[in-house]
Amino acid sequence: MKPLFYFNGFNSAIPEDWSDNEKIVAVESYAASRGLRFMPYSVNYRRAREHAEEILQRLADENVDHVVFSGSSMGGWFARIMQLLLARERPSLPAEALAFNPAFDLGLHSHMLLGPQFNFVTLEAYEWTERDSAKLRQLEDSVDYDAALPFFVYVDKGDEVIGWEYSAARHGAIARFVAFEGGSHSFEHSREALRDFDSSRAP
Repeated sequence: MKPLFYFNGFNSAIPEDWSDNEKIVAVESYAASRGLRFMPYSVNYRRAREHAEEILQRLADENVDHVVFSGSSMGGWFARIMQLLLARERPSLPAEALAFNPAFDLGLHSHMLLGPQFNFVTLEAYEWTERDSAKLRQLEDSVDYDAALPFFVYVDKGDEVIGWEYSAARHGAIARFVAFEGGSHSFEHSREALRDFDSSRAP
């Protein structure tokens, strides 16, 4: 089995019906076209470590010979973290990380999440605490984010949440990095990014 995971961003989730979500539809279509098993996975980032352990256990229980982890915003960060955790546990299993407008360096930036939050998919209102941020920092610190593993980062220059120049400075040396003109944090260039991913990844 060759799974392709897709992870949601912060304050989001995978909706039951994603037919109007161009980004998820594009990733699902790409998976189908390449014989990959599309596995959308909702991440509650207050439980990121628990989700990571669950995914690793699922992969251990399956006959898997290749994995692609993908996601947008915080989901892109989580895709990279999952790739690195899997590499540590199963170094012989090929895995790629594919990120759209990813978050990064949560050790430096997680304090920006503190305070009241609202998940626009699940409609849950909650408080993000310093303890929640600390758990993300610990998860990030448990891996080598700069490890030389196949990492593909695609951003929109119009991202109003994460400045693309900062992402370029962070990812340019460790990933295939492509920036598209315009767009937004929602990322409007998923199909173009997937075409580049497909042509750039190892056969």
